[in-house]
Amino acid sequence: MDLNRIALALRHCGECNSVQALYHGKTLHSILIKLGVLSNLFLLNNLISVYVDFSRLKDAHSVFDEMLERNVVTWTTMVSAYANSRGPHEALRIYTQMLEFGSQKPNGGSRTLQLIKSSPPWGIMDLNRIALALRHCGRVQALNHGITLHSSLIKLGVLSNVFLTNNLIAMYVDFSHLKDAHSVFDEMLERNVVTWTTMVSAYTNSGRPHEALNIYSQMLGFGSQKPNGFMYSAALKACSLIGDLDLGKLIHKRISGGAFQFDIVLMNVLLDMYVNCGNLSDARNVFDKIYCKNATTWNTMISGYCKEGLMQEAVDLFHQMPELNVVSWNSIISGFADNGSPHAVHFVHLMHREGLKLDEFTFPSALKSCSSHGFLATGKEIHCYVIKYGYEYNCFTGSALVDMYANCNVLNEAIKVFDLYSRCNASVLDSLALWNSMLSGYVVNNHYGEALNLVSKIHWSAVYFDSYTFSSALKVCIHLLNLRLGHQVHGLVVTSGYGLNNVIGSILIDMYAKQGNIKDSLGLFQRLQRKDSVAWSGLITGCARMGFNSLVFSLFQDMFNIGLEVDQFVLSNVLKVCSSLASIRTGKQAHAFVVKSGYDTEEVTVTALIDMYSKCGAIEDGLNLFHCMPEKDAVCWTGMIVGCGHNGRAMKAIKLFHEMVELGLKPNEITFTGVLSACRHAGLIEEAWAIFKSMKTEHGVEPQLEHYYCMVDLFGQAGCFKEAERLIAIMPFEPNKTIWCSLLSACGTHKNMELLNIIAERLLLSSPEDPSVYVTLANVYATLGMWDSLSKVREAVKEVGMKEAGKSWIEFSG
Repeated sequence: MDLNRIALALRHCGECNSVQALYHGKTLHSILIKLGVLSNLFLLNNLISVYVDFSRLKDAHSVFDEMLERNVVTWTTMVSAYANSRGPHEALRIYTQMLEFGSQKPNGGSRTLQLIKSSPPWGIMDLNRIALALRHCGRVQALNHGITLHSSLIKLGVLSNVFLTNNLIAMYVDFSHLKDAHSVFDEMLERNVVTWTTMVSAYTNSGRPHEALNIYSQMLGFGSQKPNGFMYSAALKACSLIGDLDLGKLIHKRISGGAFQFDIVLMNVLLDMYVNCGNLSDARNVFDKIYCKNATTWNTMISGYCKEGLMQEAVDLFHQMPELNVVSWNSIISGFADNGSPHAVHFVHLMHREGLKLDEFTFPSALKSCSSHGFLATGKEIHCYVIKYGYEYNCFTGSALVDMYANCNVLNEAIKVFDLYSRCNASVLDSLALWNSMLSGYVVNNHYGEALNLVSKIHWSAVYFDSYTFSSALKVCIHLLNLRLGHQVHGLVVTSGYGLNNVIGSILIDMYAKQGNIKDSLGLFQRLQRKDSVAWSGLITGCARMGFNSLVFSLFQDMFNIGLEVDQFVLSNVLKVCSSLASIRTGKQAHAFVVKSGYDTEEVTVTALIDMYSKCGAIEDGLNLFHCMPEKDAVCWTGMIVGCGHNGRAMKAIKLFHEMVELGLKPNEITFTGVLSACRHAGLIEEAWAIFKSMKTEHGVEPQLEHYYCMVDLFGQAGCFKEAERLIAIMPFEPNKTIWCSLLSACGTHKNMELLNIIAERLLLSSPEDPSVYVTLANVYATLGMWDSLSKVREAVKEVGMKEAGKSWIEFSG
């Protein structure tokens, strides 16, 4: 059957516009019913058009209602038909029905403008249907059609109606076009409480709380409208976002007493405001006065305690809840996880035992706890539940899994999870969360090359970095000591608008300080609006490393004067400066501050104190501190061994070394350098040789050049030149100037003329322009009375040139 010919016949009937043509059209309609072809959308649209052409809207609507499928032509024909017949109510009803179905978005041919223009005066129009049309435009995101409606309302001059204008504002808010919404708001001659509330809510929900509170203040200033519960809720949410506790308290005062105290939604928002502002005492007062607490009330208060680390109070309240739900369990689990408590996993097991289904909020918190405490087995168990419950493609769960495996040092598994989840069609933000987890995993596991490749991949994917991405990227620059790369990332930080971010600013300060660029580090520090302990610590550490001792003390004094909490890392750096200056008086003052601050049991500060007392010559004070420590790590033992060696307590250093080994602690290269140096200064050749031989065989530490130097120097002091030569011969390194000079001095002491000449020749060949070599030779020749050789050396020194004499600090009456 030729459907095109049938459609053409129908259209011809409509165009003839006669009684006979209408009869033929109805006849064709009957034939089509009998043939059973009225499921064809093309034929039905033409049939509707026939009835519309004859103004038989009832018949057209009957066909329309019986249609199983409609397209934009169908809807447009019906809307236009009613509009042209001055039937705005039905036209608007069909129009809004189309928007509700959402199967067809309105297009430019839907003739809404004709619908409005052909309507009777607005006073007798159905304003509810116009308002509904406006709201549906917003809900289905039909922006162009909404603008067309707005234009029509302007032309008809009906925007003086507050009800319509409020809905117009709401439509623009749904489009997130706050500028257009505000323009409509500004042009209104009359506003009611709904108008003001809509604008305040719009700005609050769009993350612009300052503008929201400005409008709230304007409303109070006009005094023509009294805020309702919705307005107060929106204003309190804005206060919560910016932490404006003072204004929040003023609003609380306004709503105290009366009917507002029975508005559970408003009371919950008030409670949330106090919680987010960190005022838990007032939050608890509000909580206790709420008559009919719902699950949101309980969960908000529990979350408040969790945020402040008051987990016992949170658990007590959790057990008092009349009916626990998934949100309650997730709140307490998240609280434990965020506070670094292993109890998060315990509560996950309890939740599962209660028969509640773990969801996309439970899994990330549980995995975070496993990550923090290295619970790999539990993490794998939770991974199985993730798959079982169908969350294996949830990006935030995937990010938590990557974190867990990476922090449990199973990087290969983290990479597998990352590869699996990165193939999902996730949003840009979800993908960035996953990338950030993988990037952090590479950094934690010291895979800086892979981290750098991932940073490059993220950058070239055209995704904007967030603060977490920048933090990890900068840590890579710090560990690689790559100043050029650091400058590039810093430039990207500034262009991305994170230049004044406190966390990133602190890491940048640390980066420049560790690279020795104190000028840029100090400049960034001064520009940072909020300086946290990381920023102060990073700058002080850098200054201490570069020898800016006065600046370290000045910064430490500033921290104290402005009332900032000085942590153990800052104090350890202050103590390092005292050590470098050998200033026992300042060191003791810093020690008093350590005790007062409660850090006298922290390993990092106690180790720094031991080092300070050792370098200031007060080795007994260092030993007393050492012996008082309940737990000592390898770094602390090494510091004490080195200190004893520097202060001529060689036997004590050896004793401490053996005690350390007996306790099962593994000595490192620095430990061996310390104990061998102690033996070298005391001439304990047998003890040193036994320790040296044990390095590789018993402790798996490969001797380095400084360890060989200690032994060569010891052999030389004892006159054991054959042993010294044999050791030099088997060294895996080329002997440096220090080793040759040490042996040269020993030759002078023991008058080994044959070896002296050999070493002198080697030294002059390897370091012909090093003045220190000539000085050592001159001293040896003077000791041996070899005046002719001494004269030759002095002549050579004049040709080479001498360095300026070194300087050192000495504290008197200290």
